[in-house]
Amino acid sequence: MPLIKMTKGSIDIGIVVQDLERAAKFYGGVLGLPVVREVEIAKEKAAQAGCASGRFRFKAFQAGEVQLKVVQADANPPAGGGKVDRATGYRYITFAVESVGETAKALQAAGVRLAGEITEVVPGRFIIFFPDPDGNMLECVGPK
Repeated sequence: MPLIKMTKGSIDIGIVVQDLERAAKFYGGVLGLPVVREVEIAKEKAAQAGCASGRFRFKAFQAGEVQLKVVQADANPPAGGGKVDRATGYRYITFAVESVGETAKALQAAGVRLAGEITEVVPGRFIIFFPDPDGNMLECVGPK
């Protein structure tokens, strides 16, 4: 029996950014993910929960079964993110897509800079990586 008894079949993911509105334009406008809620956590509640030393707010975007919580903290932490071999911890989020090639074209047309080339990692399975405005890495995977 699992220690954590989940109430839904997916997890939510928090992405810390420096500018919530800029990130919302990227995740909502460029990627087209709908905002499903907006929340502000007061400094006292954040300290009580042990998740932050100050106030923060977030917008949750629906990405299939997952909610991406894009978070801006009053403390304005430095930008993180980066490539897989930059540091331990969470490095990237993967989106399964119908066509990596078409997705790459759409991202580039929207002004998104790809981190590399479309790459076949196993027969028939391709990937692309690209950063959000804060350098958090995102991946698309699927057929070409």
